Amino acid sequence: MNNNNCVIYARFSSHGQNEQSIESQVRTCKEFADSKGYTVINVYSDKAKTGTNDKRPDFQRMMKDAQSGTFGYIIVYMMDRFSRNRRDSIMYKEMLKEKFGIKVLSALEPISDDEGGEFYEMFLEWNAEKYSKRLSKRIRDGIDTSIKNGTYCGGKLMYGYRLIDTEKTGKKGIIHKVEINEEEAEVVRFIFESYANGIPKKKIAEKLNEKGYRFNGKKFTFRMFEHWLVNEKYTGEFTFGGRVCTNVYTQIIDKALFQRVQDKLSEKRYVSGGENTAKIPYILTGKLYCGHCGTKMIADGGTSKKGVKYYYYACKKMKAGECNKHRERKDVLEQTVVSFVIDFLSNKENMEIIANDVIAYYDKRTDDSNLKSINAKIAAIQADVERLTDSYVTAQSTLLRNSIEKKMTDYEVLLNDLYGQKVKLEMERGYKLTKVDILKFVDSILKTDNTDKEFQKRIIDVLVKKVIVYDGHVAVFFNIRGGSNVVLDDISVEDIQNALNATSDSVQTPTPTLHQKGTS
Repeated sequence: MNNNNCVIYARFSSHGQNEQSIESQVRTCKEFADSKGYTVINVYSDKAKTGTNDKRPDFQRMMKDAQSGTFGYIIVYMMDRFSRNRRDSIMYKEMLKEKFGIKVLSALEPISDDEGGEFYEMFLEWNAEKYSKRLSKRIRDGIDTSIKNGTYCGGKLMYGYRLIDTEKTGKKGIIHKVEINEEEAEVVRFIFESYANGIPKKKIAEKLNEKGYRFNGKKFTFRMFEHWLVNEKYTGEFTFGGRVCTNVYTQIIDKALFQRVQDKLSEKRYVSGGENTAKIPYILTGKLYCGHCGTKMIADGGTSKKGVKYYYYACKKMKAGECNKHRERKDVLEQTVVSFVIDFLSNKENMEIIANDVIAYYDKRTDDSNLKSINAKIAAIQADVERLTDSYVTAQSTLLRNSIEKKMTDYEVLLNDLYGQKVKLEMERGYKLTKVDILKFVDSILKTDNTDKEFQKRIIDVLVKKVIVYDGHVAVFFNIRGGSNVVLDDISVEDIQNALNATSDSVQTPTPTLHQKGTS
């Protein structure tokens, strides 16, 4: 394998992105590759694909080409472009790394895939409140000042608004303010008023399309605007730092209409939240393998003659009659794996490994060079924007002006992403992470109710790489450096099942004795 060869993967969904987004992503990825001395040998891109499945033809083609051994890196614009969620991202990255020695890199997110990265992200996510309180005063003051002055402080701009340049300052570049984009605001008002009057979201999208409205050139689907209905900024107000801010966004929707919509949404959530319509989360999906044949195990279920529903994991080949591995009860197996994780974290040696990796990741991520790199990219784009602005003024043809406008939109998306990364990185730098912080965090995990399904899902997503199920025991492989293949020998799955059946209120899972059998 030529480790200096790389490929680029770019993707946009139908949710507010366009063809220009692909071009922007590819250009940014190529610049990143050049800075690292990598040679780009191919570009893969998927357009207008939803996040509900992995039927992305170029992504699948790239995964197939990975077997050729012709490249050592996959470069993406940001990690959310690589995969639809954290679970899939971890799964794909691990497979690429283990089978083909390929590493996935993000052009905008520094040190996105190093040891300790996933656990670090989990630490930030679970400690958001504490983390925000320890932000550097300089950054918080900067954001406060922007809000007080009514200026835009970065991030993705809401539909219905546009940015206007107000002034230039030597160090900060162009200062932006937000104003209403009346054409888009008309759409926003129509959506809010229609939904408040009882029109279903799908029907609203159909009516918008009938009227000739388009979202970045595409026909509307209700998924495009679903999150707009809960965004209070459309009322001209939002909360930051415990106070109400009223001078950044101009009101598009009055408060009474906004509240009517929230009431409708609450009613819908109440009606649809019943037992019959609720989806059952199978938190081991994608990580679970049959110990008999090595095939993935999938969700399965059934209903008894008395109408009692049962939920299982089953080997794919067993369903096809090609494997004799019996089904495993979903709740039993999930609790078993969680018990493994808890025992793994209870080991002081494992805790030390985790803490050291996370701190090393943090130090590398918050290094001065990463912030300098982002600032340099922002400065370069701002310079290009100024040149494009001058060209637009002097442009003689409509075709040329349209081309410049598309490029400006392209740059606006990229700048928003870069500003978001800058703010995030500066906030992280203001939070001086210590080993004690990590150890305290692990200790808090150990004290959490391990029967809570959301808790189970989160720790399995981050910490568990693979689970192999045999007919008498389970093997768990961890995503942590030095993590071992842990095999449960002294307590069977049946024992866990008996413990689960013993009480209806809480599960008192016996603490298994864990035996380490090699490294992952």
